[in-house]
Amino acid sequence: MHGVSKALVYQQDAYLLQLRDCVPTISYPDRWSFFGGEIELGESPWQALQRELEEELEWRPHCGRFLYEWINPENPCRIHFFAVPFSGDRSALVLHEGQDLGWFTLDEIADNPRMVAHVALHIGQAEALLSQEPASDLE
Repeated sequence: MHGVSKALVYQQDAYLLQLRDCVPTISYPDRWSFFGGEIELGESPWQALQRELEEELEWRPHCGRFLYEWINPENPCRIHFFAVPFSGDRSALVLHEGQDLGWFTLDEIADNPRMVAHVALHIGQAEALLSQEPASDLE
């Protein structure tokens, strides 16, 4: 089973999501989901996420927090989820993959019919984990 890293990028009360390309051969085409991608040979999940975000947004995060692994039952793969704070200027992000990027509150995520169903689930789990005892960030 191949590995994937996904970023729950957040700033204040909003989460950064990607409107995936409208290509029928990809997972969740034309739907809002997380940025990230496949882990390449020799990469750690964190290194893969940094590379993917740099390729997709011209932004390389310097810190993040590993949350958990999840097996996607719809598209079998092992997904490594990370919480990644964003403190920069949102307009500096340059989209290179997907149709669009957007910042969404939890209410907007819940109300958006084009949102992948598990997005709200993972953000809820991330918020619960982040509110617990602080863990060490990856750098």
